[in-house]
This record gives sequence, C-alpha cells and structure tokens, in this order.
Amino acid sequence: MFSNSQEVIEYITKRTRRDYGLSEFKGFMMELNNPQYQLKCIHVAGTNGKGSTTNYLRSILQTAGYKVGSFTSPHLESHHDRIRINDVPISDETLVGYANKYVNKWNKHGLTMFEIDMFISVMYFIEEKVDFVIYEVGLGGEKDATNIIKPLVSVITSIGYDHMQYLGNSIEEIAGAKAGIIKEKTPLVTAEDKANCLAVFKEVCKTNETEMFLVCPATSIHVNDKIRFDYKNLKNIEIQTGALYQVSNACTAIETILYLQSIGIVISEESIYSGLYNTLWKGRYEKVMNDPLVYLDGAHNEHGIKALVETLELKKVPITIVFAALKDKETSKMIQMLLEVANELVVTQFDFYRAKRAIELAEDYPVTIIDDWKEAISHALKNNQGMVLVTGSLYFISDVRLYFKEMGYLE
Repeated sequence: MFSNSQEVIEYITKRTRRDYGLSEFKGFMMELNNPQYQLKCIHVAGTNGKGSTTNYLRSILQTAGYKVGSFTSPHLESHHDRIRINDVPISDETLVGYANKYVNKWNKHGLTMFEIDMFISVMYFIEEKVDFVIYEVGLGGEKDATNIIKPLVSVITSIGYDHMQYLGNSIEEIAGAKAGIIKEKTPLVTAEDKANCLAVFKEVCKTNETEMFLVCPATSIHVNDKIRFDYKNLKNIEIQTGALYQVSNACTAIETILYLQSIGIVISEESIYSGLYNTLWKGRYEKVMNDPLVYLDGAHNEHGIKALVETLELKKVPITIVFAALKDKETSKMIQMLLEVANELVVTQFDFYRAKRAIELAEDYPVTIIDDWKEAISHALKNNQGMVLVTGSLYFISDVRLYFKEMGYLE
C-alpha cells in the first residue's frame, strides 16, 4: 500500500513502455466497462501547440461556467499538474487513493506510467462530475493512450517532424498517425495548412463520414508584450503573450468553440474574449525576470524553434540564448535557426537520461559550451546586452523554471 503521493509517482514513473500500442490498455478499460465513454471530451493532437490550445479551450469553457477537466503532459512543476479540474491539480490524497485501489489491476495488465495517468484522470473526472474534459495527446494520436475516448470533436493543431521513430519518416506518415484520433461522425478542427497533410486528413474524415473545419488565418495582428488580432467576426481579441505562434493556437481554440456552439453548447462571446485573455501557459514564452529581461520557452523540436524564431525576429535588442535538448531531436537544424537571431548561443545539458551532451549539441557551430546549465544561465545573465531566452526540451525548462522559482522570481 502507498502512504503518500511521492511513493505513487516513483512507482509509476518506473513503468516504461512495453511497446507503442493500445491493446493492453484497451483490454484493461474494457474490463471496467469503458468508463471513459461517460465523459464529454475534446481531443487535441499536433506536433506543437496542443498544450497551449488545450489551455485556451479550458479557460474559455471554465469562464463560461463549466467544470472542466484537463489532461496534459509533460508536467512543468509537479506530476499532479497533468490531471487538473478548473486548472487545479489533482490532490495527493486522491492520487494515493486511486493507486491503492487499482495497483493490482495495473500490474496484471502491465500498464505504463502514461496509461496509469490517463486511467486516473478518467476515474477522477467521472467522480468529480466535470462537464467537459480536454485531453491532450501525449505522442502521435492513433496509438496514444488518450485515444480510448469518444470525443465531441477532434483537434489537430499542426504537423511537423518529431518522434519519427514512432510516427514515420515522412510528413504524410506523421499526419496519418495523428489523424488516428479522428472518430466516426466526429468532426475535425485543424490549423494545419500543408496540402499533403490536409489530403491525409480529408481521406480519414471521408472514411469516418465526418467534416473537417479549417482554422482561418487571424487578421489585423498587432504584436507587443500582448497580441491583439481579429478572427472571423470576433474583433480585437487580446492574449497576454508576445509569442506570435500563440495566435494560431488561440484561433484553433476559437474555431473549436464555434463548433461546440453550433451543436448547442452555450458559450458566450464574452467568455471567449475573457477566457483567451486570462490564459497564461507556463514555460511558453514566459517572462520570468524584468531586469535583465528573461523568457523561458519550451520549443523542443525543429517545428517549435521555427515558430519561436518568428517572434524573436520582431525583437529590437540583442538576444542571448541558452539551449538544451534531447538526443532524439534534429538539433543541428534547431541550432542553425537559433544562430540566426542570437547575439550569443550558449549550449548546455541537464540531468536526464535522454538529454544530449552539450559538446554533441555544439558540433562545429559558433556557440559557447557550458556543461552546467546553472552556470550557463549565470553566464547569460551577466553577459547579455538585451534579453535572455532559455529554450529547448520541456524537461529542461521544468528544471529551469523551478530554479527561478527557488530564486524568488516566480510564485
């Protein structure tokens, strides 16, 4: 029996993937009569932006007066953050209670950590009688543990090259894996605009006898510390970020809300405006210091770095960048893009079994190599002439964010 949540987390994090598939987990849920079907869900997939889109949707629905569950990964501060109701993480007591009740069944089916998290979220959201749940896909779509739900609508933010060892080496194969969340007669909302990806989605939608709604480009975009834009008939929408890439995520959330309105779910225009404005997403172009100016951004793949660089190109000050990444990422291309906007690029490493060593990241590029990431940040703070950006793996950003919190710069 577990006596505290730390014991539970240590236990489940050791449960690594058997293979990349859903058969065992589906069998486990079937034994329990598929409780997940009791939930009204929105399913969000994509290479980048799915966490932010999930958060925008959560905030809008919560502002509209609904009790909203959300399931996201990875976490930035605590494992509990993955499972939230109205943005409040699951409690220690609740986590321990589910673990003690179901651990023998988890062992019987050999469930992985992510499957256990998913299962706990289902039971918790049912018990707490939430109105809606937004499930963010962990990896891919078709074979992801979240893909046991029957959503009201499926959302795919965008497609880029990531996790190719699981999803395929071509953009079409990756699109096909993510399109696996599309269910029969369940519409798709997507911000993707590449013709080859849309062709894949269109074919899957046709097979599932459902519609595909395309997110339109925002108009009248004004960027500063906050961003203002128009979307369809909604004018002067404001979001509290300077990250240009969040406009697409906000628009994706709006388009999804417009669909929910069309099927009779009551969400006022004011809830859309207020929900978007009041959304803050930790670790996504998050300002953590003012003097010097320091931002954290979990741009952890080529697609994310490209979107981040578009925002950095708008800055009129020299930028010192601290970067760390995982071994399985296309880091050469990421570094090339960062060098285009960096006054100095510092590569570093962090204590995680999948982290890439700083010397390997550096290759032959004109970068500063500092193995200890705290020393790397200290160097950047002392030597910057404008702003400091810390970016790369979300696992890295989690460590860095905790470091700034301990220094008293974050609540």
